[in-house]
Amino acid sequence: MCAACGTPTAPEAAAAAAGATAPAALVGKYDYLPLYWQRVFQRFDQRPSQMQTHWNWPAFFFGAFWYLFKGMPAKAVLYFLVSIGTAGVGWVFLAFYAGLYGPWDYYLKEVHGKQLW
Repeated sequence: MCAACGTPTAPEAAAAAAGATAPAALVGKYDYLPLYWQRVFQRFDQRPSQMQTHWNWPAFFFGAFWYLFKGMPAKAVLYFLVSIGTAGVGWVFLAFYAGLYGPWDYYLKEVHGKQLW
C-alpha cells in the first residue's frame, strides 16, 4: 500500500483479487487432503445434498481395497459380500459404482462422517 495516498500497490491488489475469486468458506477447508481431493470436494460442496459422480481410476480398479484404504470398511465388506454372493457377477457393477461414486462416498465420510449412505 502506498504510504502517501493509501492506494494498493500491485502485489497487494493481486492478492486482494485472488482472494476475491475463492469463496471464503472453501479457503483452507480441506488443507489436510491432497490437492486432487481438495478440488473434488470443493466441486461436491456446490451441491452437497445431491449425489454426484467423479470418475476415479484407483477406485474402479481396486474396489473394496480402495474403500479399505480410504477408511470405509463397511462399504468394503459390502463390496466383498456382493461379489461373493453373486459368484463374481456383481463385481462388474461394483467396479463401475466404485469408479463413479467412490469419490462421493469418500466425500460423505470425510465431510459428513457417514460410513454408509
